[in-house]
Amino acid sequence: MKTSVKISAAAAAIAVCATATQAGKPNMAEWEFAQAEKAYEAGYPKKAAEYYKKACDAGHARACYELGRAYHNGDGVERSNEKANELFKKACDANEADGCLNLGYAYENGEGVEKDIAKATELYKKGCDLGEPLSCNNLGYWYEQGEGVKQDYEMALELYKKACDGGESIGCYNVAEMYKNGRGAKKDIKKAIEYYEKASELGDLEARDKAEELK
Repeated sequence: MKTSVKISAAAAAIAVCATATQAGKPNMAEWEFAQAEKAYEAGYPKKAAEYYKKACDAGHARACYELGRAYHNGDGVERSNEKANELFKKACDANEADGCLNLGYAYENGEGVEKDIAKATELYKKGCDLGEPLSCNNLGYWYEQGEGVKQDYEMALELYKKACDGGESIGCYNVAEMYKNGRGAKKDIKKAIEYYEKASELGDLEARDKAEELK
């Protein structure tokens, strides 16, 4: 099975500052975040990081996540897993789902923190509950493996399906694997092919080959 994480470039939509007001005054955290997004889009990651920091310090959870991503990737700042995790935690504590996902991945792999599968599982659950499909996928993986939680194939399948429904190819791939191997549900090659094809449509080339093999 597969797990994954979001550590790519900034993906949030640029904030619309004109709608972010408090008693007729601009919400500065939103404004700083919007400037960060614009700077990043324009190819100025260092300037973007400066604005993300200001927005994060002002309580903008998504800005904390994006600044954490920057530290994780060394994108406009000196690379630091420890600093990244600190910011992911701040974002997660403020219910920013991607912060929970990335901090969970750090605990899963011991990146900047001591490896702790139980903690990773806890963070993936929070991320999944907040609507992050990759967190659902990764939580499903641990239910399938029985690490950090009691092994439960049916729960794993449910979580993989949730990830798949959220548009994550990796979730669709894992659902296919479960049906192919009869885990969490009766073995069903037709359904396995169906989910491999869905994963393929979402960009998973390995899934395309798997579907062809089963046919």
